[in-house]
Amino acid sequence: MIASDRTREFEDQGYVLQRGFLSADEIEALREALREAQQVAAESDVLDRKGMTFKHNLWKASPKLREFITSPKVVGFLCDIVGPDLWVRWDQTIEKQPGGAAFPWHQDNGYNGLLDMHFQLWIALTPMTIDNGGLWLQPGSHKLGKVTHESIGSHVYNPGDESKEVLVPAEPGDALLFSSFMLHKTNQNVTEDQTRMAYVIEYMRLGDVDPFIEAPYLIAARGGEPAAALVPRQPGSRSLRNQRKYLVPRVHRSLSHLRHRLPTKLGGKSGS
Repeated sequence: MIASDRTREFEDQGYVLQRGFLSADEIEALREALREAQQVAAESDVLDRKGMTFKHNLWKASPKLREFITSPKVVGFLCDIVGPDLWVRWDQTIEKQPGGAAFPWHQDNGYNGLLDMHFQLWIALTPMTIDNGGLWLQPGSHKLGKVTHESIGSHVYNPGDESKEVLVPAEPGDALLFSSFMLHKTNQNVTEDQTRMAYVIEYMRLGDVDPFIEAPYLIAARGGEPAAALVPRQPGSRSLRNQRKYLVPRVHRSLSHLRHRLPTKLGGKSGS
């Protein structure tokens, strides 16, 4: 099969930008579905961090969002570039308020602990500019594979090669698909009255897994076609390759959680 131009662009640069992916009516319908889902989001699925608000797992609370992220339009765009078989790992809204802090260079794998590449579909809900904390990428950095990060406060960080950085300005309805191995960042929102908002959906190939999230799981595509289905088990979870790959990371994560709980259970101080 001959790779499409967009597939070649993704493989070379690590991202594809589709201007005007959603019409004005489609973006308004998406905003409304997100507002409804945000109102019922579990408190544990909301994170506020220095002027940035993340609300995730919204698709689990919204049939409208499940329909959107598995729609022929979205699935067709994805499968033309990274398909043909995909499931939805995660979704979230990101709001960066005026004064919202910078988010330093990183790969998304540096936060979620996954070993395989997955795919971020970033849909602009407002303009994204250099002033309101728009997205910066290092094209081609995905070819490095998974890199190590150092911890800086609540962030992880790898500067990569900052001489290669490019800003990706966007308007509402624009869609950016990029590799989770892509080094990216956002700067501080230095505006006085502009909140920058985006909706991000993460997709994985059916053969790859995330052993750290709970069921149900949402299939998006099979054979390059929409195939929306809620399933109790990740399709790749029975693979011996995946089980061996994540054996050590799962043990480390379990020990880390245990260490955080032990002081409280033993009657000691959990912090100052």
